Amino acid sequence: MIPQPRRRFVLVLILFALGIAAVRDFSRLGAGLPWRTMDEFADFYCAGLAFDRGASPYTYEPLHACEHQFNTGQSNRGKLFAANPGVAVPAPQPPYDFAPFMALARANFSFARAIDATAIVLAVALSAIALTAIGIPLALSVAVFVLSTGYVELNTAQIVPFALLALVLCGLALERGRDRLAGVLAALTAIEPIVGLPVVVAIFLFAPRARWTLAAALAGLLALAFAIAGPKGFLEYLASVLPAHSQSELLFPFQYSLTSALATLGVTAMAARVAGVASYVLLLAGALVIAPRTSAQLQRRALIVFVPALCCVVGGTFLHQEELCFAIPAVTLLAWQTTGRQRTIATVALCLLAVPWIAVWGAKQLFLACLLVVATILAQMRLELRASLITLCAIAAAIYCFELEPPKLPAPAGMPAVYAASQLVSLEWRDYTALRSTHDPLWFAIKLPTWGALLASLAIAASISRRS
Repeated sequence: MIPQPRRRFVLVLILFALGIAAVRDFSRLGAGLPWRTMDEFADFYCAGLAFDRGASPYTYEPLHACEHQFNTGQSNRGKLFAANPGVAVPAPQPPYDFAPFMALARANFSFARAIDATAIVLAVALSAIALTAIGIPLALSVAVFVLSTGYVELNTAQIVPFALLALVLCGLALERGRDRLAGVLAALTAIEPIVGLPVVVAIFLFAPRARWTLAAALAGLLALAFAIAGPKGFLEYLASVLPAHSQSELLFPFQYSLTSALATLGVTAMAARVAGVASYVLLLAGALVIAPRTSAQLQRRALIVFVPALCCVVGGTFLHQEELCFAIPAVTLLAWQTTGRQRTIATVALCLLAVPWIAVWGAKQLFLACLLVVATILAQMRLELRASLITLCAIAAAIYCFELEPPKLPAPAGMPAVYAASQLVSLEWRDYTALRSTHDPLWFAIKLPTWGALLASLAIAASISRRS
């Protein structure tokens, strides 16, 4: 029997060696390094520029012309825009999200891009620190976010990390009994409405002392939206932009939503959309039952908002890999606070969620980084050795098998610029995503580990909530 101190030393040595190899492989991404891609920054920058000049960023023009001005060069985005004069990528966020981008749009594009990259990295780092303040070891907090959020969000330059930071800080405020602050932070999760709605409702129902600050912060966001887009523009966003965009990626292979999954399996578009909406509503209702009970059972008030955030990324009509990180705080806390079989299942689910499966599938240089993340989670959770080895080997084998058949998608056939300037850009995007749709079963299979992890985590939370 190897003494415990020596076992720990050997484990640290193995993780260190794996870390060096992972960093070496990661550096070989070259032009694919996330701070060099930042695919969607131009979309948000151009939307901010449009608002700053009194135009709408939700219509084909001026967004189309602006994006073609900045998406140039030999990057994947640059090649896509060069080959397709008609393509434009929507930025369908609420008007209040664009206040920072209106300021950035007044700066040089490269400088603004660097500022955004720094802000994304800082938001992810602060999310990990806030999770540590709740009681999660720092190494575990870093491991669960570094690829699933840090790599993914910087690679796409999404604004999700800022909503995630608000979510984790909201949970921390609840843990510390600072409910009024939690109300403000809950409102800020509306940066991403998909998570904002369940978090806001949960805080309103279960944190009475937060209601006034929650209402005030929401009123502030509404006032900011009116100031940027005007009352009419904001209402048009709700009535036209959101519905159009929610229907624009029905068969887009990057979708994780229930609507897209059902459409891929042959369900009619209308039935798939109805099922997606129904699932979101039902899961929201379920979260409002499960969250307070699970929170009380485990004596962790953060779960009042973390469980609804988990439920919001199960099912729905519109969900990307970027939004999946909203489940991680809940799953991490469930894994840390439970014991026995529930702890094992939650830990395996956390490992699966920490791996950005689609990104890894297309970039073999992330293979060792994924193994390092999974090994760190397993070591921090001190899962039984046999279960740890099975989990690590199964994830490694799954990634390896997928990488044997790299992802393939049809190339858009040179989309011409035939869209009216006043047309919603989401309608053009619907045509683009239809051209990129595929019946390759691997695009469905690559999402199964994530879907399984989400459902298992939800089942654990529901099981805990049923205890007497």
